[in-house]
Amino acid sequence: MKNPFRSLLVLGLSAAALLLAPGCGRARAPKEIPTAEIPGEAGTLFAKAPAPVKALVAQATTALAAQDWSGAWVAFQALGERKDLTDEQRQFVASAIVSIGAELNKAGEQGDARAAAARQIHRLSK
Repeated sequence: MKNPFRSLLVLGLSAAALLLAPGCGRARAPKEIPTAEIPGEAGTLFAKAPAPVKALVAQATTALAAQDWSGAWVAFQALGERKDLTDEQRQFVASAIVSIGAELNKAGEQGDARAAAARQIHRLSK
């Protein structure tokens, strides 16, 4: 039987990602990208970013390398709240959140306590 909480979390993550995308009808809906591609794309997109942004990107990519889905998800959420991102960076962050959210769901369903806690916190924050 399909876990209803997973569907709700994916829906919530998708909605949050859509809110991160810029308005005016120009934004594409975020789509999942392979998590293995996120660090390389992040390095390219944020190469000229301010130091605080680069620090968040480093935190996120370090967490991804360790398959710390909850740490990566939190770092990308924080990155998405920044006001100084370009439209392209914002779209990338939204897509990364969707992709990492899917991995976070899988990890939570497989018994990862940190992932389950992150899912619970996300549900309670709504």
